[in-house]
Amino acid sequence: MDAIPLQVQMLGGFSIRRDGAVLNIGGRSRKLCLLLAYLIWERARPVSYEELTGLLWEGEAQGPNPLNALKAVLHRVRTCLDQLWDNAGRVLILNREGCYQWNMDIPLTLDVERFAALCQEGDPVRQEERLLSQRLSALSLYQGDFLPALSGCAWADGQREGLRRRYLKHTLELLPLLGAQGRWQETERLARTAFALEPCLEDLCLWQMEALIHLGRREESTQLYEDFQERLLSKLGVLPSDQLRELYHGARRERDPRTVSPVTLLERLREAPKPGALMCDYDFFRVVCHSSARRAGRNGEPLHVALISIAEDGDLPRHSLDRAMDNLQGVILGNLRRGDAAARCSASQFVLLLPQASYENGQMVCSRITRAFARQFPHSPASLQVSIQPLLTNS
Repeated sequence: MDAIPLQVQMLGGFSIRRDGAVLNIGGRSRKLCLLLAYLIWERARPVSYEELTGLLWEGEAQGPNPLNALKAVLHRVRTCLDQLWDNAGRVLILNREGCYQWNMDIPLTLDVERFAALCQEGDPVRQEERLLSQRLSALSLYQGDFLPALSGCAWADGQREGLRRRYLKHTLELLPLLGAQGRWQETERLARTAFALEPCLEDLCLWQMEALIHLGRREESTQLYEDFQERLLSKLGVLPSDQLRELYHGARRERDPRTVSPVTLLERLREAPKPGALMCDYDFFRVVCHSSARRAGRNGEPLHVALISIAEDGDLPRHSLDRAMDNLQGVILGNLRRGDAAARCSASQFVLLLPQASYENGQMVCSRITRAFARQFPHSPASLQVSIQPLLTNS
């Protein structure tokens, strides 16, 4: 048989390619994938039967005859490899006196090794453009995490984390270089690919939004932010940074050169009749607070904000917390005045703006809310904590 090179993919999947034919391994049984991947990974040395049985049955009972069980898995691996060419399984996996080893005489390229080689630190005298091109080639090889079919396997997980950290490190280094050169198509593509892997990493969201704005795709940029903010609140209970919010508001600004008539302006500004307090998003709430604080500072009126937090009694499941927050929102709207405002500021907290309310009035308002919540939802596992502070403006 001619020694036709094999191309092995382990990033984002597991497959072996030979002369245009592709053998997909990722959908096979877990032990088959693990044994084959490990033998390819450790192909420079013979691997003992004991090491392989320990790998395949880690944390499991091996049964009375682990060697026979190992041979059964190996038989399935060799049968799978026979799809590359006749008898390929026995050619590629050799038996070496109590060990198995991948045949080093068959040329093989592994995407993980190519990725690692291209990520090596470059020569300091190398031109930036050449180094940038090398890094982009490396990142293009990262089609996804290492051997995703083996998630939960200690050996694969250990390799996966190191490779992902390296990928993210070089991605975050390249994005500013691409942006500085105005290569926004490549910036957007690279940020989008990495953001799919790390959907809560704000720097990646920022760079993808920046690229989309420069490409004239503002609606996509604002939608990206809104999805990110919802995900961040849901998973981490925090809001995006001020820098990201400023970028979002800049992307939302309308660029309409036409003038607006006074009638049209009033129609746009007029609020539909609605009882109760103003429930708004946190960014708008901040603007309302700034405006109210300035007016209160000029007129000498009292102005307080109240933070109402859901105190979890034990380990409150996420769905229970979300339901309690929805219930609390209804109670807040039903017990605040029309001139008050409120916003959800974390996964378990609301902030209230209480204009023209003294500290004592604020306490009364919050007591009314906590009593109403306890009365309407007596079996809720959540209890409420309240903090009231004066909102001062810089003079």
